[in-house]
This record gives sequence, C-alpha cells and structure tokens, in this order.
Amino acid sequence: MSRLVRLGSRQGTGVDAVLTTTFASDDIVALRDALRGALGTVWQELPSTVETTWRERWEPLAELGLPGFCVPEARGGFGLRVDAAVTAAMELGAALHPSPFAGLTASAHALAEAAEAAGSSGDPVVGGLLDDIAAGARICAFGRLGPDGRTARLVDGGPDADALLLLDRTRDELLLLAGPGDWSGEPSRHGFDITRTCADVTVTAGRGQRIAAPVHADALYELLLAADAIGGTQRALDHTVAYTGQRQAFGRPIGGFQAVQHRLADHAVRVRGMALLVHEAARQFDAEPRSQEQALAQAQRVRRAVALASLSVSSGAGHILHDLLQLTGAIGFTWEYGLHLYQRRVHQDARLAANPRAAARSLADTEGWTDAH
Repeated sequence: MSRLVRLGSRQGTGVDAVLTTTFASDDIVALRDALRGALGTVWQELPSTVETTWRERWEPLAELGLPGFCVPEARGGFGLRVDAAVTAAMELGAALHPSPFAGLTASAHALAEAAEAAGSSGDPVVGGLLDDIAAGARICAFGRLGPDGRTARLVDGGPDADALLLLDRTRDELLLLAGPGDWSGEPSRHGFDITRTCADVTVTAGRGQRIAAPVHADALYELLLAADAIGGTQRALDHTVAYTGQRQAFGRPIGGFQAVQHRLADHAVRVRGMALLVHEAARQFDAEPRSQEQALAQAQRVRRAVALASLSVSSGAGHILHDLLQLTGAIGFTWEYGLHLYQRRVHQDARLAANPRAAARSLADTEGWTDAH
C-alpha cells in the first residue's frame, strides 16, 4: 500500500465520521483524506445537481489506485485490500459520485483472478481489459444474469460501461462482454436514483466469454454497495446535525431540544453500528487459506459477515435518511437542498445488492436455517 502512504494526509475540517475507529490505519486515513480533497467533500455543501462528466475526471482517481484495491500485486494492484476499497466506496457515496465503483472493483478482482489462473500464457482480452481498468481508460460494470441466462436486471453503470461482467449463478461462472454489440441496454426503467446510471441488459446470442467465478466477487460487490450507502448516510447526518445547530425555533436552535437530540443520537449510533459491521466483513477477506478446508471455512465466514452487513444497512439507511428529511423541515424536501439525492441512492444500493428481505434470506441460507423442516 505504499502508494496510499505517499498520498500524504490532508487534514479535513469536517466530521471524520465512521473512519475514526480502530480499523483506520495510517494508510487508510491518508486515502480517506486524499479522496476528500479530490472529491471536494471537505468544503462543499450537499450537492443539489448531478455530475454528468465524471468520466473526464476518472483517470486522476484511478491514479490514486482505486481500481486496484482488490487486484493482486503481481497484476499491478494492492492485493486484496478490501478495507481500502470500503473506505473509497464510503467517500464516493458521500460525494454522490456517479461511477459504478462497487461493480468495477468486483470486476477487476474477478478479471485478475482469471488472469492469474491463465498463467504465463494469459488471455489477451482479459489482460488488456484489466490494464485499461487500472489506467482508468475503461469501465467494466458488474451484474447478475437472470435464470434465462440472457438478461441481467439492474446493472449499475451499464449505460456508461465499456465492458460488462455478469455472474451466472446457475453455472458458477462469469460472462465477460467486452466487444461492441455484445449486449444491449434499457436504462429508461431505472431513473429513481439520478446520481448514477443503471440499465437492464440483454446479452446478444452467442456473444461473450465465460470465465470461472472467483469465490469473493459477488460478496465484494454487495459489501461495497453497503459501504457506499453508509458514506452517503453519514454525510447527510453530519449536515443535518449542523443544520439543527443553526435553525432557530422559539428563540433557540432546534438542536437544543431534547427530542431532536435523541433522534440524532439514535441515528449516529445506528450508522456507527452499520459501519462496524461493514468493517468487520472487510476484515474477513484478509485471511490467506492454506488448504481447501480453510478456504471453504473462510468463504462461509465472508458470506455470513457480508449478509449481516447488508441486512443492517439495507434495512436501516433508508429509514435514517427519511427521518433526516423530517428533521430538516421544509428545506429538506426541496429539490435544491440535495438530501433527497442521498435517500434515492441508498434505496438503489439496497436494490442492487440485497433488499432487507433478500439479505435476511441470504443470512438464513448461510446459517442453514432454511434447511430445517
């Protein structure tokens, strides 16, 4: 992680949010501060408009190493630094950044694993795409194929992507679509979250390249979506706390009323709890199994930790943001204030990863509760 250390630490003036925990090592704090400086979240108010030219400014962020956090060092990445990827996802979520970072990171991880498995001979398509992702020149979105094997709903970043990597759970494989005409997309049905693009994808018959699915690709995608939601929720909470200290009612700031204080304190505790679950899930990726038995045990721990984190975030973040709208009064409901953008985004994160019911089902399956008769 030497590149992260060399970024230097830029002291922020805002609340340090969920990263002021024992999980934040020096290089992670340096990464967080560098991203806040690059994204402008230290000094900007909540955005009221959506950025549409993010691809023009993606390469400088790629130079910070964002696409390589979960790519082996032999392929020019940092190894499986899920903690760094989680930090980046939180900061991008706080900035409402339009990039499909969760899917891009999961795709880069899967492609790197495929390149490693191919050995010295390599695969020019996979290798070339991986190099372009690392340089910030191409974007690869991640999605899940439906039972028919040809359609994938809710592909985050699909309209902006140069390539797609679609998980086929029925065959435990990934379908790589990297050529022109390999797929068609329908984005018009998914306009609720206007901070990002999303599309339903149909694979062109006979197109695409199948590669083995790594153990952690889908779990990594789901975890980073949860981190994105936490970053946005924390930033909205910070601004609401600041607002309640300024808004006057009955001759005093509304933040001085105990009922408001209790609600904000409850939300702060809930957000911190969700963040701790996400960080704990990230820690489960760190182990390096030495046997097949250890690998299976680790995969089980990862699935369980990610399911817990996803369930907590998908069921909690939306409710918190809804209450923040209430606490900010009339201004919170205005289009210009921007709070609604965060609420839209966390709901979309839950749809992309696992809504509360699906997350609960995943946890039950992991624990074996659904096997009981």
